[in-house]
Amino acid sequence: MKRYQMPFLQNEKGIALVTVLILSLISITIVTTLVYLVLQGTRFSGAFKRYETARESGIGGAEITGALIQHRGNLVITGLINLPNACDCGDPFDPNDNKDSLGNRTCLCDKLCDPPYSGGTNNWTQCVNGTGLDAAVNPDIAPFVLSGLGGTNYQVSVKIVDTVRGNSDLSTEQLGGTGVASSSASIITAPPMPYLYRIEIDSQASLNPIERSRLSVLYAY
Repeated sequence: MKRYQMPFLQNEKGIALVTVLILSLISITIVTTLVYLVLQGTRFSGAFKRYETARESGIGGAEITGALIQHRGNLVITGLINLPNACDCGDPFDPNDNKDSLGNRTCLCDKLCDPPYSGGTNNWTQCVNGTGLDAAVNPDIAPFVLSGLGGTNYQVSVKIVDTVRGNSDLSTEQLGGTGVASSSASIITAPPMPYLYRIEIDSQASLNPIERSRLSVLYAY
C-alpha cells in the first residue's frame, strides 16, 4: 500500500524570511519606543525649564510687591515701575480717608490702608474688579517686564485681592504701660491695622503667552 505525505509538511521554504520579518518588527517597535521616550523627555524638560523661568519671574514680582507694601504705595524703579505717590492711610477704621500724597483717593491706597472689615471688599470703592483672582485684569501694578533665561521677557502683573486686619501695630515703636494686674495701670492699645495681604501674580512670556506662571502669595506686613 502506497503511503502519501502532505507536501507542505516537508516544505520549510520561507520560514527564515518570516522569522526575520517578525524580529525586524520587534526591533523597529523597540527603537520607535526609545525614540519617542527620548523626544518626550526632551519636550517635558524644555517645558519645565520654561515654566521654572516664568515662576522665577513671578517670585521677582512678589519681592517687588513686598517693597511696594512696605513703602505704602511709593515705589520707583527706573525703567520698570513708577508709583511715586505714597498713601496716607489716616484712621484705619475710616475707609473713606485713604489718600495718596497728591490728595487723591485711589484703589491701591484703599487696598494698602484698610482691610475690608464687615463691609467686605465693597469698601474698596475706587477699585474696578479689585478682587478678581486674575492678576492680568485691572492689576494694581501695571504689567512690567522681567528678563528670563535665554533672553525671554516675561510680563508680570500684580493684584492685591484681599487683606486681613492685624491684632496690633507691627511697627518698631515701643508701647508703655504697667502690668495688667495693677488696677491703676493705664493701658495703651496699639491701633489695629491690616497686615496680611493676599496677592495674585501673573507672569507670562511676551512672545508666547502659554509660557505662564500664576502665584498666590500671602504677605505679612
